[in-house]
Amino acid sequence: MNEMPLVTVLPLLAFAVIGSVVLLRRMAARKRPSVPLETMPDGTTAVPIRGLYLRRAGIMGGMSHNSINPRFAIAPDGIRFRVFRESRLAFSDIDHVEIRERYGFVYVLLVNHAGPRLLSVNVGDRGTAKQVLEAFPRSVALTPQAATIRDGTSAAGTSGLQLYRGRFA
Repeated sequence: MNEMPLVTVLPLLAFAVIGSVVLLRRMAARKRPSVPLETMPDGTTAVPIRGLYLRRAGIMGGMSHNSINPRFAIAPDGIRFRVFRESRLAFSDIDHVEIRERYGFVYVLLVNHAGPRLLSVNVGDRGTAKQVLEAFPRSVALTPQAATIRDGTSAAGTSGLQLYRGRFA
């Protein structure tokens, strides 16, 4: 009878164990209930997130992400976020907000024309995404899908927006 050499079995076993751990972590993360967002005395709303993804535009454009200690908050004058260092983005610089779902998680995409080209925020589920969209001022343009999550109807969404087509997570 042919026996598989140990050199072949060990990498397959390691791959199976790592894959199982990743799958179990994702399943546990999906089961976490959304919690109400808290507003600080200065009017800033801190958002509990699972990860941030930043993509810059231009010839020297690049991407970076933070899933260890990301921060995202909605302030009265704009958003505050931290991928590697604390940054701000005014609401007037945000072109529009999109919602995407991938692998069971919900991402809020902030597409803008100043600073980073895209800020993708993994908020986890639709309940938290709804709260985040409600925290934005009504002057920020939403795609019809994002407006449906916030208002229950796509009528509040802005049609004709140039949607983001690249990687977001």
